Amino acid sequence: MIKRQHRISLESLRLLDAIDRQGSFSNAAQELCVVTSSITHAIRNLEENLGMTLFDRSGQRARFTTKGRTLLESGRHLLAKADAFDDEVQCVATGWEPRLTITVDQVVPMHPLIKQVKEFLEVAPQTILNIRREAAAGSWDALASGRADLIVGAPVAVHFGEGFESALMFETSYVLAVSVKHSLALHHGPVSNEQLALHRAILVGDTTRGMPLLPYGLQDNRLRLSVPDSAAKLDAILMGMGCGFLPTHVATPLVRKGLIILLDVETPRPPSQSSLAWRAGETGRALTWWIERLTSKSFIDDLLNANES
Repeated sequence: MIKRQHRISLESLRLLDAIDRQGSFSNAAQELCVVTSSITHAIRNLEENLGMTLFDRSGQRARFTTKGRTLLESGRHLLAKADAFDDEVQCVATGWEPRLTITVDQVVPMHPLIKQVKEFLEVAPQTILNIRREAAAGSWDALASGRADLIVGAPVAVHFGEGFESALMFETSYVLAVSVKHSLALHHGPVSNEQLALHRAILVGDTTRGMPLLPYGLQDNRLRLSVPDSAAKLDAILMGMGCGFLPTHVATPLVRKGLIILLDVETPRPPSQSSLAWRAGETGRALTWWIERLTSKSFIDDLLNANES
């Protein structure tokens, strides 16, 4: 068997990666907490061992040669696999997932969930936690595509197929609202669908990427303004830009303050049920911790109280 003479370690690949990302030997040395001379020495030893020049030193700053760049780009695939393997080792050793992504629907107020985040980080500081927002069918899309491990407040009405487990969280009722500045605020009696269709509808855009859009709200209005989140939708309604369905708990205090008018409509929006969901068969400690917390009576009560405040 012929012995291989040219070898490169993962540490050497990480060194090359740091130099590329930081732009110089000195900046890479700061990231790696070593002196610049040790970087220079390590690179020269690596070039001698591999029998190739990795950096062009003819200018003021060393730059990757074509061979050096090719080696780095190929090596990054190995670094990614090594990092993934380290994550698997951590999960096997501790039972805690190395990272967890939770997607939260726009109907869920964030404050009660952030309180849970604080407690989670105290018991699992090693887990990287990502919290993201989606709307309508977007949460289910994120779960089905692997962009999320757990979805919170996702609409039950979405048909998402098999392979998932879910738990009902709460139900939300809706009312159609306009600003006191809006022309419909002066309307007396029920508003027909034909009358409503003449006005601009304010909608939170469905964030799904691959699933069918969830049909809800004023989708038939010719004039529509799609905004990224519930806060922007409320601002647009309060400024008189159009009409839109709001959760009853959001609209009620605004009616008391004299900021909006609720309309009696021919076709009201039915209440929607929101759920917690995750992929079936996953048993990591982080996911289990969150499922237990978010289905507890204390969290649901906290959530409903936040909705009513």
